[in-house]
Amino acid sequence: MDRKNNVDKKELLIRTAIDLFAKKGYADTSIRDIGKAAKANVALIYYYFQDKEAILHNIIEHSARELLVILKEIQLKEPDPLECLKKMIARQILFSSESWKETKLIATEGDRLHGQGKSVCLKLQREIYDLYMKQLERLKESDIVDDINLTVTNFVIFGMINWFYRWYQEGGPLNEEEIANEMTKILLFGVLKK
Repeated sequence: MDRKNNVDKKELLIRTAIDLFAKKGYADTSIRDIGKAAKANVALIYYYFQDKEAILHNIIEHSARELLVILKEIQLKEPDPLECLKKMIARQILFSSESWKETKLIATEGDRLHGQGKSVCLKLQREIYDLYMKQLERLKESDIVDDINLTVTNFVIFGMINWFYRWYQEGGPLNEEEIANEMTKILLFGVLKK
């Protein structure tokens, strides 16, 4: 098997697993289901992955690394802490809408990982959390936010973004960018008239 063919087959198996895990759930999807949907022999799946958990780990790790790169790039390019936070939130919402199945798996199936796979994914999620915390600390230092608990604020951001995939409907009255602006406005200014 040549390298490109290997990559294509592995990618097909991953995309198929993402679709099935998102539709049926991790627990209700078997290796055989993935093989059948991908029109691949089960032995081929085991050639690339030790087991079903290794597939889930691959999906979550890849998605978290991709998001981490995006958020770090925003932090490097945007010196203003408020604008940086707005851009990070908006971009993560866009990422969640583009990769809603992967986002769903991170939010609902990540606890199924064990051992080193779990450690790696938790470390990546912690790095993302720390990027947001850094921005919140910069905002607090600039004295433009109330005396709020930054940990709670950080988890509110993640709660808002991580459940976006559950209620967002493409073709609805607001697009992803408009929703990101609304969510950022609510986060930063609340819902009460000033």
